[in-house]
Amino acid sequence: MITREKFSVLILDDSETLLKSIAHAVRVLLPEVTIHPALTLADAQEIIAGTRIHFYILEANLPVGSGIDFLCDLRTFSPEARVAMMSEKLTPDQEQELHNLGVLQHFPKPLEIAALAQLVQTHHSYMTSSTGQLDAKGEFAVSLTCPSALDIIQLKCLASATIMLQISSGHGTGRIYFNHGDIVHAEIGPQRGERAFEKILRWKGGRIKEVPLDAIPERSITTDWQGLLLRIAQNIDENVVTA
Repeated sequence: MITREKFSVLILDDSETLLKSIAHAVRVLLPEVTIHPALTLADAQEIIAGTRIHFYILEANLPVGSGIDFLCDLRTFSPEARVAMMSEKLTPDQEQELHNLGVLQHFPKPLEIAALAQLVQTHHSYMTSSTGQLDAKGEFAVSLTCPSALDIIQLKCLASATIMLQISSGHGTGRIYFNHGDIVHAEIGPQRGERAFEKILRWKGGRIKEVPLDAIPERSITTDWQGLLLRIAQNIDENVVTA
């Protein structure tokens, strides 16, 4: 069954002042959002034990414990969790770990709170759009029409995502691969590259599912994502006008 849920954000940081500042900035953009502040790992663990969270903002280095360790545990039961990390400084090993854990973006401190709030708003728009809903398992599903599909793909590019989108429709199953926000590969059966990518976006119905990547396939798309999306959007619009 498809259900709608209120968008919720968990913010984990040991500074109550910073928690309030982030919460205020997010609420300015999203007045209806539910904010769950957590000053400690124990607070965060208690919150997620009884609440579905749609977006996490985590401090990497806490006085007691680590936001990265918390994320490692989180990934075991919520692999699709959308996470932004913040910290004053990361080691090279920590930076690699954040990449491996699929963190959307790292925000160094002093924090650009407005940019962080904008990222939350972008994902809120994605997950609660008129064509998108959360299903009973908490997985995001979207009705695949050209404009909404382009919006979702643009979001993944802007978020520097490394992920695969699997698109299922009556036309078949297509896959689009992202590496640090670049669109690097698309496939439908034996068809590869930009032609497969455009064909997927022309489908009139379907569902999109995010799948974490174990490995990046050989690159079949070399055009930068802005140019690629602009060209395909223009092609689709031209077909609509002349149809």
